[in-house]
Amino acid sequence: MSDRLNQTHRHRPAGAAPARPRPQGRQQPPLASLQAAAGNRAVTTAIQRAAGTAAQRATDTAVQRATDTAQLPGTAAHDLEITPVTETGRPGDEARRVEDATAGRQEAVDDVAEAKTKVSDASRARADAAAEVWTWSGTAAEARKKETAARGRAQELEGEVGAAERGQRESLEEAQEFTGRANAATERQRGSLEAATRHGETEEQKGAAARAAREEAAGFTREAEAAEKKRKAAEDLVAVLSTTIADARKSQAEAEERVRRFTRQAEEAAAELKAADEAARTAGATEDKAQEQAAEAEVEAESEEQFAQSMRKRTVELAQALKGVKGAREEAQEKGEEAEGAGASRAKAEEDQEEAARLRDEADRSARESADLAEKLDREARAATEAREAAEQAAARHEGDAKDAHGKAEKARAEAAAYAKTAGDKQTERDAALARATEHGQEAAEARQRAAVAAQGQLGQGATESTARTTLAAAKETKKKAEEKAAEEKAAGEKKAAEAAAKTGGSARNGAARAADGAGHAVKKASAKTKPWADVPDTAALRVTAPPGGVYSAEAAKHADSGTVRANVIQQNVENPINLVSDATGTVNDIATIKEAAGKRHESGPASHGHRKNWVGKPLGLATNSQMAANDVLKIANTGTKTAGDVAGVAALGDAGGALTISFSALVAARDTMVIKNTHAQRKELKDHFRGVAAKRDRKLQDVLNDLGTETTGLAQASSSLGNSLDGPDPKALEEIERRRTRIDGLRTEMLEHMASAREYVVHKKKWKLGHRFANLTGNLARIAAGAVAIAAATGAVTGGVAPGVAGGLTAGFLGGLAAKKGVKKANKRYISVRQPDRYARTTLAQEGTEEAKEPETSEAPRMSKDGTSRRGRRRDAWKEALTVSHPVKQGKRQLRAQEIYAVAAGPAVPVGKDVPDDIRREARDFLKALKCGPEHHNQKPEEWEASLNDPDQQKDWEEAIAKQLASL
Repeated sequence: MSDRLNQTHRHRPAGAAPARPRPQGRQQPPLASLQAAAGNRAVTTAIQRAAGTAAQRATDTAVQRATDTAQLPGTAAHDLEITPVTETGRPGDEARRVEDATAGRQEAVDDVAEAKTKVSDASRARADAAAEVWTWSGTAAEARKKETAARGRAQELEGEVGAAERGQRESLEEAQEFTGRANAATERQRGSLEAATRHGETEEQKGAAARAAREEAAGFTREAEAAEKKRKAAEDLVAVLSTTIADARKSQAEAEERVRRFTRQAEEAAAELKAADEAARTAGATEDKAQEQAAEAEVEAESEEQFAQSMRKRTVELAQALKGVKGAREEAQEKGEEAEGAGASRAKAEEDQEEAARLRDEADRSARESADLAEKLDREARAATEAREAAEQAAARHEGDAKDAHGKAEKARAEAAAYAKTAGDKQTERDAALARATEHGQEAAEARQRAAVAAQGQLGQGATESTARTTLAAAKETKKKAEEKAAEEKAAGEKKAAEAAAKTGGSARNGAARAADGAGHAVKKASAKTKPWADVPDTAALRVTAPPGGVYSAEAAKHADSGTVRANVIQQNVENPINLVSDATGTVNDIATIKEAAGKRHESGPASHGHRKNWVGKPLGLATNSQMAANDVLKIANTGTKTAGDVAGVAALGDAGGALTISFSALVAARDTMVIKNTHAQRKELKDHFRGVAAKRDRKLQDVLNDLGTETTGLAQASSSLGNSLDGPDPKALEEIERRRTRIDGLRTEMLEHMASAREYVVHKKKWKLGHRFANLTGNLARIAAGAVAIAAATGAVTGGVAPGVAGGLTAGFLGGLAAKKGVKKANKRYISVRQPDRYARTTLAQEGTEEAKEPETSEAPRMSKDGTSRRGRRRDAWKEALTVSHPVKQGKRQLRAQEIYAVAAGPAVPVGKDVPDDIRREARDFLKALKCGPEHHNQKPEEWEASLNDPDQQKDWEEAIAKQLASL
């Protein structure tokens, strides 16, 4: 029986569901009877569990249920072991009721397990068939495109073959035509060369005569030039002589003018001299009279001297004038003779000039005649040259025409050969294209056939899955009724067990144990509720009031200000108990978490990762919180000493408190260092997932999944008819398939965009986590420094408030700022959960049978916004919820991301993930592994891990596990 119970859907082979074995001792009653008797059959089990026998506790054998969440006793013998109960009824009937209850309940469990297995198998087969439909329909479409392209290419090549053959014929005809043209051009070239030879001879003859005439003309030209030179020399001589005569005549005229001038001057001088003589004679006659007038003579003596000087001067001037006249006459005579000689020379030069002009004219006339003859001969030579050149050009042109024609003929023949080769190649390529078209046609036909088979299988498995889900729903309803009846019988059995225990007195020890467990549970619950409320004043005390209080106290102690010290002691008496409550509740919570993790760390499944994580990480938290609590106790004791009158306190307590501060701060700093390193590596790994996909969320993911399911089913329906026709596929069906595939491809992109959005969310959280951890690490390093300052202050090595102020300020700044940021962020989440309840509402299907996350209780239900797109809560209710720190947000952005990640990664048996394509599901599961939600983190083998993702009853556990991992980012 235990083997049968342990055979669940996880361990069964991938074949048909095994038939349920029946007990061989008696005939089994019908299912209705089993359901009716389920409660009676569970009584004995309930009594046995309530009694808590030593044998059962020693055995503690668990049988895994089909849902993989509940446990049953391991063997039938233990189920029937009822030692402390005394009943008045018949023992045989009680044993049968126990057996019937166990068998009935197990029957319902097996029915559910079998139905789940059928759903899982059918969904997996449907998903595999859908993947094959997608693959083979794509292969068929691609092969059809290739076939169409190959046939089109074959037709194109057939046209190219015809064109090549026509080109070959035309090229051969052109080659013949160009060959004839080349021969004709060669003949014309020969005639042109002969004419060029004749014109060349004429050119040489005329050129020689022209050269001779030009030489003769050149001789005459030289003679004319020589005569012209002589004439010009004579002309120049005539001009020079004419100039000389003109100059001589001019000089003669000037000399004659001077003669006349000097003659006038001489005449004037002679006249004056004559007048002077007359005046002298007059003066002699009057000499006697002059003596008489001696007195007057002295006066006039000066005038006479002046007159004598004037006379002498005039005499000199007369002599000079006479000399000038003589010289002027001689010069005039000389110039006259020179003019006469120049006139004779000019006459001779004029005769020479006339002779030279005559010779020049004769030479010019002869030169012109020779030049005219040379020009005529040149024209004839040029005409011969032009004719020769024209003939040579014609010969060259004809030669070029011949060469061109020969080249074109060769080219045409080469083109004909190329066309022939091209025609052969194209023919071969056409045959290959036709072969490929046939091959692609066969591939397309095979792919269509396989797509049709897969589509029919998908539709068939979809119907099977629907039937199995209906059966599963009925089995779950039957199981629910059986469990409800069993619960009623269990309550009755516990009541009877309690009465029996009261009679026997054997429940004292169990009652004490239950009381102890109840007290522990109450303490755990109270601590969990107290911790969030205690953290608020604890943070305020540690990060706001304590640092300045410590500075004032240190400064007051340095200056012996007892009043300020006592005021600070009163402040510490208020702060220290608050710190102790927060740290003590944290210690209690850590102990409870470690205790729970110790019992559950070996479990497997989504929820088990948290227990193993707590088992590893919570001891560090316990060490930190316990040391902080111990430090709080030391601070309270030291503050009590100060309150009693010793304001200096106890140095040993101060040293111990500083050492504890250094210790737990160093632990946290070491942890932060490792977390920073691991977070950086994980962030780098996460960024590689869904790379190249835009992060967008334009629609709800469930709408995308629903459309994808509709299109996938439509694709299967369209593909199912591909293999029916022997004449090939229906074009309309192919168009429908292509349209469906295009739509599915767009929906796949949308789904990947949702996952890329989740990746961006995770990477962003990793980025902020690095910043938070750096701030926390810096704050703890500052707190280590603060602990060292506290030890130094206790020993008297440090006085005053500077060092405590710096260390305490840095600690409060980093740790207090980080705590404030976290608090504000959580308050904002709670505010949004009320103010905008639809902002992060679930966008995918929830697990069947589970309740949706309840919205926070408000005084008034949220109302629709003005645009009618979302609901909005009252602002005062939102503020009230924001300030309520005792509970987290049930449905926020993190939970929404976790639900969407699970929806894409879930198996096809889960309703929310039944329409996800396999390749995208694999990518999402790789993303889960990067989030540390892989099989190694869930203590499972890969196939067990995949089975848990394919179990609809584990959807909520998975979503919570993913959300916890996102929270730990």
